[in-house]
Amino acid sequence: MFKINLVEEATKLAGTTAQDTANSAGQAVQQVLDQVTEAGQKAVDDACKTAQDAGEKAAQNLTSQINAWGKSFGQSEEKKSTST
Repeated sequence: MFKINLVEEATKLAGTTAQDTANSAGQAVQQVLDQVTEAGQKAVDDACKTAQDAGEKAAQNLTSQINAWGKSFGQSEEKKSTST
């Protein structure tokens, strides 16, 4: 009977050790996934920020160009008006 108890205890310990190992491995995998997710989110955030900044700069440049064309057009219309 004593041998059976030893075998049962050894089986329990082995099972617990295997479960602990699986839990540790699962935690390690989760940590890696969290880090990858965080890095991926940062990359997306950075790309969005860069795109937003570029879009805003392009809009400002376009507005400036339109204003410059408008002034040029206004000046050429004024010249036409004063020359006739």
